[in-house]
Amino acid sequence: MKLDKLFIAVTVASLATMLVSVSARDSRLAFDAVGNLFVADGQAGAYNNRGNVKGAAGDLDGAIADYNHALQLDPKLAEAYYNRGNAKRDKGDLDGAIADYTRAIELNPKYAHAYSNRGNAKRDKGDLDGAIADYTRAIELNPKDAIAYNNRGYAKSDKGDLDGAIADYGEAIKFDPKYAIAYLNRGNAKDDKGDPDGAIADYTQAIKFDPKYDKAYYNLGLTTYHKGDLDGAIVDYTRAIEVNPKYAKAYYDRGNAKANKGDLEGAIADYTRAIELNPKYSEAYSARGDAKRDKGDLDGAIADCTRAIELNPKLAEAYSNRGNAKSGKGDLAGAMADFNRAIELNPKLAAAYNNRGNAKSDKGDLDGAIADYNRAIELDPKLAAAYENRGNAKRDKGDLDGARADLARAAELDLQLRGKESAASYVNRGVGKGARGDFDGAIADFTRAIELDPKEPKAYNNRGLAKHHKGDFDGAIADYNRAIKLDPKYAEAYYNRGNVKAKSNDLEGAIAEYTRAIEINPNLAQAYYNRGVAKTDQGDSSGAARDFNRAAKLDPKLGEKK
Repeated sequence: MKLDKLFIAVTVASLATMLVSVSARDSRLAFDAVGNLFVADGQAGAYNNRGNVKGAAGDLDGAIADYNHALQLDPKLAEAYYNRGNAKRDKGDLDGAIADYTRAIELNPKYAHAYSNRGNAKRDKGDLDGAIADYTRAIELNPKDAIAYNNRGYAKSDKGDLDGAIADYGEAIKFDPKYAIAYLNRGNAKDDKGDPDGAIADYTQAIKFDPKYDKAYYNLGLTTYHKGDLDGAIVDYTRAIEVNPKYAKAYYDRGNAKANKGDLEGAIADYTRAIELNPKYSEAYSARGDAKRDKGDLDGAIADCTRAIELNPKLAEAYSNRGNAKSGKGDLAGAMADFNRAIELNPKLAAAYNNRGNAKSDKGDLDGAIADYNRAIELDPKLAAAYENRGNAKRDKGDLDGARADLARAAELDLQLRGKESAASYVNRGVGKGARGDFDGAIADFTRAIELDPKEPKAYNNRGLAKHHKGDFDGAIADYNRAIKLDPKYAEAYYNRGNVKAKSNDLEGAIAEYTRAIEINPNLAQAYYNRGVAKTDQGDSSGAARDFNRAAKLDPKLGEKK
């Protein structure tokens, strides 16, 4: 019995979520109340003052030795205890520092600076309540102490009391209107409360009062990035780098913004510079690996992600990104192992579920894939790739209404992320229209995508598919040709071009196209099946049987086709 030809609409490949560790803003800043205190007279004072000079030059051991000598001469010299506490804290001896600040307070119960710096040491030890108590006492002793308000705000923020932190930063600014650090810290707290516009206003003020404040530019870039303004974020990161050319985190996050804009070369250059500045920057290796994967350098991607894992065996993102690269090489078992490990390390990593869903889809397990996409969306309701991939899986299962809804949502989210029209948004919307049979609308969307990005192969492939459904075979072939020219390893475009040739009774040409698709992606079950159909039409029953068997192993549902 002659088999009906199976023409499967292969649209965009499943989207593997680019996974980079989201940088934390540069930390809030707490400052010692004052620098080391000098004492006017006496031999003990001379040793104290020489200790200050040594400490300022970085000779902390020499400074401590001089403070010790000063205290031998005058055991009640509170300033020497205070200064020695500062030196011990700088050396990481927090218990010793706290003991010295405490002795200074015992000698001088109104020593506001000692309370403030003891609060800093307690905060460094994680004793936030003790720190807040000390800052509060410093403020009682000096109600206009802007630094103490700033530092108490820092501790409150660490406790999750963002409103209290914002109030304290406000008091610091009231007493010192040009206090750039307090503006930065208040901006961080506002961003944590979900007020990005308020955060941006404060970062801008910090920059106004300190135009060379690299951390303010950097944090401004992060907030701008999360608002979807990628160009603005790149400008801010660039400014941070201009102020501080060794700012590895700024290079890393500028690379993230460039990658999301599709500037993979620029992203890789930035990740590479971040690694040069910090050779143990595991997140930068992982992100560079993912950018290499997007460029088709799968071996380079695996090498970078493996290096990231060597540096940080618990970096879930690196496992997920390596899994994407392995999947691209056809190593689905290795990919699944990496995705599973990523999820073990971070069960809330939405992108890892999305990427594992892609691997399951490639193996023909559409129900398992949809379950993973569902989980990804539960964890991150704005993950456009998960909606798109779930839509594709639903389409393949015949749920066209569900597919249309998911693809439309993906397009909406992509537009929100990018903050402007993008080729990807129109491709997603076009796929949704094609799923419900609106091929004219789909072609219009794919054409707009091409206008926005003439080098986007998925737009040409999908427009070719829509033209195919309308019976415009020549137009379809032209679009598939263009997609393949832009991406010579685009297996789905070869497959779709083969379908057109089969429909036109060019069986030799169709078999050649299916074969090329299989060479690129040995797991493309539909290509084996349709090649089997073409071989059947040629009378090659044994060759057809081999292809049908292979297709059925990859996708058991194809074994049910008659």
